[in-house]
Amino acid sequence: MCRGHPDCIISALWCCWGIKVKFTEEKQDGLRIYSYDAHRINLLIPRELHVDVPVDPDTGLSPLTSSFIITRGQLITDWPVSRFEDLDVAAMEIVCQLEPELIILGTGSRLQFPATEITLPVHEAGIGLDVMDTTAACRTFNVLSAEGRHVAAALIINLPVTHLNKASTE
Repeated sequence: MCRGHPDCIISALWCCWGIKVKFTEEKQDGLRIYSYDAHRINLLIPRELHVDVPVDPDTGLSPLTSSFIITRGQLITDWPVSRFEDLDVAAMEIVCQLEPELIILGTGSRLQFPATEITLPVHEAGIGLDVMDTTAACRTFNVLSAEGRHVAAALIINLPVTHLNKASTE
């Protein structure tokens, strides 16, 4: 037990073993993904950032239920991709216009790889591309964004089956 700090495990490690431990509060500027599932992604939106989506004034959370593109400073909610089959060259060009160093493509509830001609604009622009399911893409976006990387995540949110059935009968 540490003689100087009997109740503090960290201090005991510091004093007895010479291990340095430093805790810092994580502060990330910009948009961040707070939580997610197959049908909804909750964004944490800082008060100083103005976006065109409803934000809970107490929590700063905004639930999104349709596909979107996110960077640390920008949110595009009118991305015309509601399912993986809608992904096309024009949709990828929208993401390329943001000029990120890396595009993280979340393909919905399961990993699917787009055809080469769809990703051609990304490669021609010299932008990196990582393809993964949307939940993995959410985690990856948060990590890389927190590191200060200029990334864009294009996230496909799957509609619940009830919405698909209703849309197909109309």
